[in-house]
Amino acid sequence: GIIATPAQHAQEAADALVRAGVGSIMNFAPTVLAVPRGVNIRKVDLALELQILSYYEQTRNNGLRAVPTGEHSDSVSA
Repeated sequence: GIIATPAQHAQEAADALVRAGVGSIMNFAPTVLAVPRGVNIRKVDLALELQILSYYEQTRNNGLRAVPTGEHSDSVSA
């Protein structure tokens, strides 16, 4: 399941997904969610993702080459 609600409604959405039997949740809401053991949750920080995209744009426009750092598959260093 995917949660993309305002923070104040995210836990309610997560609870509904869990009750429906969803075992994996991608959370775009700007809050930390409490889920039972066995439910996988992936928090996506949209601000961070936009910052990464901005970096890629700057390096592309400046002729620099982005080089993976190895920490994460989408991390780069110049």
